[in-house]
Parts: sequence; structure tokens; C-alpha cells
Amino acid sequence: MRTARPENLSEIAEALKQGATVVFPTETSYGLGGDATDQTAVDKIFQIKDRPKDRPVLIVVPDVATARKYLVWNDALENLARTYWPGALTVVGQYRGGDLAPGVVAPDNTVAVRVTADPWLKELTQKSGRPLVATSANLSGQSEIYDARQVAVEFSGREFTPDLLVDADVLPVSPPSTIVSVVDDKIKILRQGAIKIDAEKVKRSGSVFFGAIIVGAVAILSAMAILYFWRVALIDIENNTWLTGYQRKNPFFSGEKNPLVRVKGLYLTAYSAGSPAKMEEIINLIKKTELNAVVIDIKDYSGLVLFDSHLPTVVQLKLKDDRLGDLRALVEKLHKNRIYVIARQTVFQDPVLAEAKPEWAIKNKNGGVWRDNKGLSWVDPTRREVWQYNLSIAREALRYGFDEINFDYVRFPSDGAMSQVVYTVGDKKKYQVMRDFYNFMNRGLADLPVWLSLDMFGFVMEKSGEDDMNIGQRLADAVGNADYICPMMYPSHYPSGHLGLGNPAEYPAIVIANGMKTGLPQFAGARAKVRPWLQAFNLGAVYDAAKIRAQIEVVEQYSDAGWLLWNASNRYTEAGLR
Repeated sequence: MRTARPENLSEIAEALKQGATVVFPTETSYGLGGDATDQTAVDKIFQIKDRPKDRPVLIVVPDVATARKYLVWNDALENLARTYWPGALTVVGQYRGGDLAPGVVAPDNTVAVRVTADPWLKELTQKSGRPLVATSANLSGQSEIYDARQVAVEFSGREFTPDLLVDADVLPVSPPSTIVSVVDDKIKILRQGAIKIDAEKVKRSGSVFFGAIIVGAVAILSAMAILYFWRVALIDIENNTWLTGYQRKNPFFSGEKNPLVRVKGLYLTAYSAGSPAKMEEIINLIKKTELNAVVIDIKDYSGLVLFDSHLPTVVQLKLKDDRLGDLRALVEKLHKNRIYVIARQTVFQDPVLAEAKPEWAIKNKNGGVWRDNKGLSWVDPTRREVWQYNLSIAREALRYGFDEINFDYVRFPSDGAMSQVVYTVGDKKKYQVMRDFYNFMNRGLADLPVWLSLDMFGFVMEKSGEDDMNIGQRLADAVGNADYICPMMYPSHYPSGHLGLGNPAEYPAIVIANGMKTGLPQFAGARAKVRPWLQAFNLGAVYDAAKIRAQIEVVEQYSDAGWLLWNASNRYTEAGLR
């Protein structure tokens, strides 16, 4: 794949005229395009993306006059075009006929068109003299890409790759385009995106407002057909969204984050969250106490994806075990009970992915895949493919309405035959690798109305400078890339002799007060707040009501962000709670 800079516009336009497939910056992310009238180029785009032929791709044009060449025009479309074009509005309408290649035109004879508002892309379409395919520059079902370096990673090792990459460095994360269907003078929203459609502005004289009910059997069948072809086809554009039930009411789709709360939560495995009886028990406990949040595994220490994921990598490598069942209904039930819902996702401890894709795994100096002292393999934190995989899972899961995504095991391994680990960090420090990862996830989720948190070792609160505990974790690298940092401040996990204590587990208030006091200055003026994980299990001492309460009271002296209780078996009572 050759590269060019955006300023080489004439060279890029000429390549498009010659039938090249090109990755280029768009208003929203990196797009994969080609001459929409060139059947060979369009076919190759489908091959590059591994996209089914019955899922059409959209085109971008430089102006409304060009859009008129391809769309059957009507009053509704005229009002939309006059109000929102050029801009991030994609219109699906009846194809007027012309020279567009099959694959661009849907089987129901509709076509998706956007008049670009991006000056560079507009000039490219003008110089090429052709409508351009502008689908997302990723494999079908994967997340949109904002970093030019990630494009090469996305398509590495593939039989079909783009011919040219226009390297515009890192693009700002932007909302996707709004998509509407306009057929037979009827307007139907397919996706609200960057542009919020104003019904008053698109009201047609003598007719109903946008969103009115389509009447007449013919109109209904026509609308259903269009929705089928384009809502399925737009999965790539929608950043991995599995669109079944997409129009169901859910606070997530309002485009606004749940207001920040002082979280008082507890951890649940997917088995617990998928059990109606257990969830009734948990909801009743929350109603009776100060608790107001739950943290639910969507991908745990095994690496298995625990909901019904439709991501190609997950499906093809058989990496899921759907323990959560109807996840949307679960989240909605929790919300109805005024419970804040956090999705927990482990990242680099991922045995199933490491075994299925050993080229992505941490290696052993003696050959093969390295395993820790529990026999678990890890994926390599330097591999961008692993970053993208986890971003795709998070984005897919968050569409079910979670308020927050919590990433755990965001580090290099710490236990086992560490001298046998083959590190691939090159000239970078481990903490620099993790800083880049935090930034990647932060940017990759910035367009979604959710909060982001990172789990870290409890000792991170007592470290400074370049001390990353040899696992890559430092507060300095994380506080600007997350909303919450969640240090695991379990007193039982501090060594004998810490703070002069023979058994730190017996002195929870002392241990946690020291960590909070020492680490809090690193949060001054930063985006992130500290919200620790606290011990609710017996290890090193019996954690009764007094010890659980002691932890909570110390945390609340130092932070207004709340706390989370951890019990791996999910055995919780009112002990220590108010």
C-alpha cells in the first residue's frame, strides 16, 4: 500500500481515475473509496473489507447538482438538501439511473448519497470528476479508524489491500453522519448522527412533519425494503452496531451521558448478571442500602466475550460464551431501578485470543506462547490489532445502553516466569506503550455518550516518576485519558511490613488513607477522579461490617467519586453499608 499526503491532491485524484482503491480522511473518520462508476474498483472495495455483496456502499459527491444526477428528486429531499447539505447527512433515495456500479446501488434500486462539507474531500471529488465510494476504512464489522497508522494494521496479512493511503495523521473523533431515507416524498430516519434533524425545517407544505407515520400498504412495504437493505448495509458505518432493535427507546440513544453520580457499586460476574434470581437479590440489596451501581463482566479473565457479539473475529474464532442473555433488557431493568450500569472488560490477559491468534500473544524466550503462574496466556500490549479488537468489543457492548466502560488488566503481566517473557516494546518504556493504549481507547470511544474508567494496581497511588511497577501503570499516563481511575486498594494485597504493619489486611483504614493521601495530588487539575475498588472478601482477615465500613469512610474523606466493592463470588450483604 503506497502512501501520500493530503497535499498531493492531483496525484490522488489521478490514482482514482485509474481505478485505484484509496484510504482517505473524511468528515467523520478514515474512509475507503474508489470511483463509484468503476466496477473493478467497487468489487475490490468489497473484497478488501470482506463485505457481503448485498450490503451496498454510499457515495460522496461535491455538490447538490451532482446528487441530483443520481437521486429521484422530490419536495422532501429538496428541503433536506437545502437545509443540511453540504454536511454530514447521508440520504438514501430512489436511484435515478446512470453510471453507478452494482454494489453501490441496492437491490431495491436505492442509493445512499452524501454531499461532503469537507473542503479537501470536495476538491478531491471535483478533481477526479467522479462520485466516490466512501465506506469506512476497516474490515466489515470492525470499528472506524481515526489513526493512519492503524490502517496498515487493519489490513495487514490480507489478500486484498487498498492501493493508496492518504496519511492525514490522527483525525479528531467525530460523530457518524445522520442517515435518512427519502422515497416517495416520505422521510424516514435510519440513524441520528452528527446532524440532529429538525422536523420544522424539513416539513413539507401541505404534509406532515418528519417522522410521520407512512400510510398506504405500498409505502409501508417500500420503507421496509429500504430499511432492510440500508440498516444492514450500514453496520460498518455504525461502528460495529448490531442494529437489531436499534430503534428501541434507550437513554443511550439520546446522545447524552448519564449524569455523573457518586458511584457506590459492586462487581457481578456474567453468570450472576444473567441469572434472574440473582439479579432480583442484587436489586433488592441496592434498594435497601446506599448502593446505586453494578459492574458487569462483558469479557472476563478468560478472554471470552460474554454477550451475543456479532463481531467477525469473535464469531470466526469462537471467542464468545453468551452468559448474559438479553443484555438490552437487563440494562433497561437496572436503569428502571435507577441503577448505574458499568461494563467491565479485561484487555491484555486474554487466554482464548492468545491461543487462537498466537501471533498476537506474548512469547516465551524458549519458544511458543508465554504463560503466567496460573497457566494463562496474555496478548501482547504492543499489538495494535489487540487494541482495535478490544475497542470493537467495547463499542458493540456499549450500544446496549451501559453508562460506563471499565477496562481491567490494562497492563503487562506481573506474575510467573518473568525472565522468560519476550518484550516487543522496542525503544519505548512500558508505561509509554500503556499511555498510547489509553489514548487510543479514549479517542476511539469519544463519540459515544459513556464514561470511561481504568482499573490499576492499588500501589499505583503510591508511585511517582518513572516507576510503573514494571507493568506499565502510572497515574500520570492515565488521568488525562479517563474519567475514573479505579485502583484496587485491597488491604490484603499489600505486603507484610508495608507502613510497618505486620498484616496490612487487619488495618484497612490506615492502608487506604495512605494510598489516597499519597496519590491524590496526581489528580489535581486532571480529567480523571479516583474511585477505588475496596475489599469485600475474606483474605488476610475476616472482612466484616467494621472493616468494609472503615474502607468506605476513608475513601469518602478524600474523593467524591465513590467506590466499588469486589467479591469474586458475588456474595454481598448489607454488612458495612448504610
